[in-house]
Amino acid sequence: MSEDFNGFAGIAKATTLPNLFFAAVLPEMDRPEQLLAFLWVSRITQDRRGDERFASEAEIWAFPGAARSFERLANGREGLTAGLAACLASRALVSVTVMGEAGEEQLFFVNNPSSRRTIARARSGQVELRPAAVVVRDRSPDERPNIFRLYEEHIGTITPMVGDRLIEAEERYPADWVEDAFREAAELNTRNWRYIERILQRWAEEGREHETAGRDPLEDDRQRYLGGFEHVVRFR
Repeated sequence: MSEDFNGFAGIAKATTLPNLFFAAVLPEMDRPEQLLAFLWVSRITQDRRGDERFASEAEIWAFPGAARSFERLANGREGLTAGLAACLASRALVSVTVMGEAGEEQLFFVNNPSSRRTIARARSGQVELRPAAVVVRDRSPDERPNIFRLYEEHIGTITPMVGDRLIEAEERYPADWVEDAFREAAELNTRNWRYIERILQRWAEEGREHETAGRDPLEDDRQRYLGGFEHVVRFR
C-alpha cells in the first residue's frame, strides 16, 4: 500500500459492483487474474457513457494502476489475457470482436442486460463500437452458436425490439432448446421469431417429454399460428 494512502474519502467517486457478484461470481473464482480482470473492466466501463461501456485488453493494460496490479499479483500481461478468458468462460464478462483499420480487436463488457443489448445492436449494424469498424462473426467451430447468430442465419436483421426479446429468451431457456427450436422452425419452413418463441414457451409450460409419439405438435402449433394462411403469410 502506498505511504500516501490515508483511507477512503467520505464522499468519493465509486465503482459499483452488483451484490450478485459477491454471491454467485466471486465465490467461484479461483485465480487472482480472473478477479483482477473483472474489477478493471468494471472500473473502466463505468467511466464511459452510452454504447461505449467496454474495454479492450490494450486499454485495460494502459489504465493507471492496472498493469502494476497484474505484474505484482497475476503474471503480468499474460495474466491479464488469461483473466479475461476466464471471465468470459464464467460469463462474468461478455465480448464482441470488431474489425477496423487497425485490425481485429476484442471488446469486453460486464455481462448485464445493457451490454447484451449493445452487442445485439452492434451485430445488426445499428451502432458502431469503434469508428468504421464492423463486428466479426465468431468463427470458433467448437462454440455453441448464440441466439443472435442463430437469428441472423435463419431469419435476418436484428431490430432493437427483437434484440430485447432475444436477450430475454437467451436468459430464460437452455441453449440447446433455443438451437432445437430454430432447427424445428427451419424444417417446417416457418422462419419467424414469434413462432420460435411459441415453441420455447410450450416446451417450458408442458415439458419436451410430453410430445406425443405419432403426433406432430410443432405442425399443430404452426397451423394454429398461421391460421391456415401459411401460403400467403410470412412474418418476421
